[in-house]
Amino acid sequence: MKTSMFEKGIPMLARARTLVGALFAVLSLAGAGCEGGFTDTGVSEGNRCNPLDSHNECGSGLACTGQASTPMVAFCPENYCCPVDSSGNLVTTAGTNAFCLPGCAGGAASICKANSDPGACAFAGGASLEAAMALDADAGTTPMPTPDAAETEGGGD
Repeated sequence: MKTSMFEKGIPMLARARTLVGALFAVLSLAGAGCEGGFTDTGVSEGNRCNPLDSHNECGSGLACTGQASTPMVAFCPENYCCPVDSSGNLVTTAGTNAFCLPGCAGGAASICKANSDPGACAFAGGASLEAAMALDADAGTTPMPTPDAAETEGGGD
């Protein structure tokens, strides 16, 4: 008398078909769930992109900031798909995504915290873009430590 339906086991072909079907379903859904899908194209405004890609992965009328022919967003440490005009200049109008505007929704504060950049800190603190860019262009405002500064602070022999 048989006490379990698994006593004989499930045939190998049936198990293989189930495994292949499950993998196909998971992989099909995973590719479709990502922005841009398998081809990595058509990424919408304000989403991150890779400026080192061989093609522009952003949707129509958008460009990945940081690519060779596209300007960078001021005080933005990351790259986003942003609208450009026919000349390739960034469009920064009122309806533009916050990640495509100078400071990119907190990017200036991130740069300020990471390396105390005077321009980024000024912009994150509320300074105008022009004033912040002037501070950023003048890299000589913060003195660099001299090689023997460690010796005067007790770090030498």
